[in-house]
Amino acid sequence: MAFFVATFRFVLNPSPKFICCFHSSNSRSYSQFHDETEHNLVSLFNSLLHQNPTPPIFKFGKILGSLVKENHYSTAVSLHRQMEFKGIASNLVTSNILINCFSQLGQNSFSLPVFANILKKGYEPDTITLTALIKGLCLKGVIHQALHFHDKVVALGFQLNQVSYSTLINGLCKVGETKLPCSC
Repeated sequence: MAFFVATFRFVLNPSPKFICCFHSSNSRSYSQFHDETEHNLVSLFNSLLHQNPTPPIFKFGKILGSLVKENHYSTAVSLHRQMEFKGIASNLVTSNILINCFSQLGQNSFSLPVFANILKKGYEPDTITLTALIKGLCLKGVIHQALHFHDKVVALGFQLNQVSYSTLINGLCKVGETKLPCSC
């Protein structure tokens, strides 16, 4: 499981050389670079998709993670669908990326089947999975559902980390729930 967490962290934070290798001129604006990077990542993804034999899933995950880092959530979702249509099964990392995309896009209802698929495949959801689901609920403003989800997963024995709790605290602050309970 530590391998998946380390891989997911790399996917979400690829080295600057990985992203910059697609950039051909320093004089272009950030917007042009951003669009060019997306185009190049999509092209690279498509070339991987058509290789025979099919490359390992982690290579697709790196590209999807790079797109997410650049806030191209819809593009990452679209490419993920192409990957699965081609018969390339998701692993925990690419599933986590997909859940994160749906959360960022406010499409939490699409995150739940991905989460169910993680469980069906026998993967154990990690803090990244659970935090992405919590974040999606918080971004939608349904903080009480996020808290209920938190309570359920903790009761099932899952452990959350600082990022998970920071996400919950941020969600509570955004809806104005900042008062401590009175212990009178």
